[in-house]
Amino acid sequence: MKVTIVACSIAALSLAFSKAQLLGDTVKKPPSKQQASKGKKGNQKNNKNGKGKGKTEAQKRKEMQAKAAEQRKRETQAAEKRRQALLAAEKQRLQGRVTASKGEIQKAAAGIKQMETRLGKIRAGRKKLEVAFRMVLNKEETEALADTRTRMEKSSLQLSEDAKDLQKAAGGLSALAESCKKLTSPGTGSGNRNENAAEFEEKVLSIKRKLATIEYDLKTEESRQKSHVLLLLTGVAEFFQGKVSFTEKEKLSIRALSN
Repeated sequence: MKVTIVACSIAALSLAFSKAQLLGDTVKKPPSKQQASKGKKGNQKNNKNGKGKGKTEAQKRKEMQAKAAEQRKRETQAAEKRRQALLAAEKQRLQGRVTASKGEIQKAAAGIKQMETRLGKIRAGRKKLEVAFRMVLNKEETEALADTRTRMEKSSLQLSEDAKDLQKAAGGLSALAESCKKLTSPGTGSGNRNENAAEFEEKVLSIKRKLATIEYDLKTEESRQKSHVLLLLTGVAEFFQGKVSFTEKEKLSIRALSN
C-alpha cells in the first residue's frame, strides 16, 4: 500500500515537471542584448535600403532630364550647323555673282582700252585731215573751182564740229576706265550681301550700255572720217585737173590719208 502511494507521488511529480518544462518552452523569453542589437541593425539596414531605393528613382529622373537636355543641345547644334551651312552656301552664291560681275567688268575694261586705241587713231587721222584741208584751201588757185572749194570748206567745218563728239567719247571712256578699276579692286564687293551682288550686276549693265553708246559714236566718227578723206581726195583730184599745183611733199601727205 505504501509502495503504491510512493509510486503515485513520483508519477505526479514527474507529470508536474513535464508540464512546467512544456510551459517554459512555449513562453517567449525576452530578447537578449545581442539579439536586440542585431534587430536594430537589421531595421537600420532596411531603412537604408529604402532610402537608397528612393535616391535611385531621383537619380533616374535626373539622368532622364540630363539626357533630354543633351538631346535638345544636339538638336540645337544640328539646327545651327544647318543654318551656318545655308549661310555659307548663300554667301558663296552671292560671291559667285560678284565674281562673275567682276569678270564682266574686266572684259569691259579690256574693251575700253581697245576703244581708247581706236580713239587715238581717229584723233591722229583728224589732225592729218585738218592739216590737209588747210593746205588745200590756202591755195589761191582753188578759188577758180568754187563748187569744189565750197564742198571742202563745209567738210572742214564739219570736221571741227565732230571734234566735240570725240571729246565727249574720250571723257566717257576715261570715266568708265576709272570706274572699272575701282570695281575690280580686291576689297570691293567683299560684303557678300545680296545688295552687293545686285549692285555689281546693275553696274555691269550700266557700263555695257555706256560702252555701246561710245562704240556707236566711234563707228560714226570713223565713218565720217572716211567720208572726209574721200571728199578731200576727190577735191584735190578736181583741183589737180584745174591746174592747181601741189608739191611732192603735199602729194605724199594727201596720199597718206588713204592708208
